[in-house]
Amino acid sequence: MKKINRLSSLLFLGLAAVMFSCFEDAGTDILLEDSFVEIQEATTSGGLDLSKSYNRLNDGLAKKDSIRVNLVGPQRGSAVNVNFQIDASSTAVAGVHYNMITTGTSVTIPANSSYGYIYFEVLADNIEPGEVWKLKFNLTGTDAADVSLSENYKSFTRSIRILCPFVRANFIGAYSCLEPGYGTYTVNSVAGATETSITIDNFWDFGGVVTYEFSTTSTAVTLATQNVTMGGVTYVVSQNGTAFYDACEYSFVVPYRVATGAGATVDTNTHTFTKQ
Repeated sequence: MKKINRLSSLLFLGLAAVMFSCFEDAGTDILLEDSFVEIQEATTSGGLDLSKSYNRLNDGLAKKDSIRVNLVGPQRGSAVNVNFQIDASSTAVAGVHYNMITTGTSVTIPANSSYGYIYFEVLADNIEPGEVWKLKFNLTGTDAADVSLSENYKSFTRSIRILCPFVRANFIGAYSCLEPGYGTYTVNSVAGATETSITIDNFWDFGGVVTYEFSTTSTAVTLATQNVTMGGVTYVVSQNGTAFYDACEYSFVVPYRVATGAGATVDTNTHTFTKQ
């Protein structure tokens, strides 16, 4: 029995040696020999459109952006030029919604590097809230015969949107104030005591000085209850409904109530402030 067991062990070891001799040492296999190029943003978005919001500040300045073109495979000793085009299905219009910064129709991946960038800029001042403009990039080829295009990630669509953040400085200056049933008159606003408040100098067209607080997380405006002296009489001014602002146009709308110190209502109406 011992001889049979020993013989079985020798046969197993011999078979194992033959099997393992069929495999190369771990780490010596080359898993990817081909080289190709792809758009980085297409890989992270799963090939779908990727939306991005740009701040509109009405300052006349474009918002610079880029997309990255990757070389997948070994880095090369010489530059690779990758041709691209703006797809005809794009709804964004050159010179209206965007401009190209990269000149020509190719992007360079430098020698001994793995990526290059296509640069463009978004003309945010020309875009209204709620609008979506699509800008689609297609890679069309390279100047290296052995560098192909990724079939899955050779195209990418940027969906352009805008946001208008609250900037108090934009709400300071001369305004026209519409008071239905009365008319339109001029008020001037200055910075308030907090970073998100402004004070106007001609509330009710009667010389009242009133402070408004603006939210930075929504479009809400708050007219806190406050005592206001107008024409030698002290009134109580308060908010009388939903107030809101437009950070793109620097306008704001505030329903209000004016009452006597004893609480009797003198006037309820809405002020619409439009930047002059």
